[in-house]
Amino acid sequence: MKEKEFYLSIGGKSIKVSEEVYREYMHFERKERYFTKDLKEERVVLDKKTKEMRIIPSREDSYERLLAKSQQFAALDKSPEEQFLHALLLKQLEEALHNLSTDELALIYALFYQELTEKQLGEVLNISKTAVNKRKSKILRKLRKFFKNFS
Repeated sequence: MKEKEFYLSIGGKSIKVSEEVYREYMHFERKERYFTKDLKEERVVLDKKTKEMRIIPSREDSYERLLAKSQQFAALDKSPEEQFLHALLLKQLEEALHNLSTDELALIYALFYQELTEKQLGEVLNISKTAVNKRKSKILRKLRKFFKNFS
């Protein structure tokens, strides 16, 4: 009985190879197909007993395939224009805060960064809540004036 011959088609040519080489090549060929196709495509499976169709979703999707299905994507980052405007606003805020005195800066920090209430800050400073509110209003007016003059 004649021994089975194994061939691989490479570059349009059939090349005779050993069974071991053929099996290894086919093993990696199948593995490549699994990673490039099987993981990326959903499959429809028909249950022979119940005649029910099930869709097995893909475990991985490509950007192109999702676009073809009109999948919408949330923008994770701001546009370059928004990033620039945000950076400009932060720079303006930094300049505005440099125009405040140490006490004014401490009050803003306590109220807006440490999130203390006016009552809590008044207790820390040993002044009334109304006094804290008046100081805060004065500082905010100062900052508004700065931003008005800046633009």
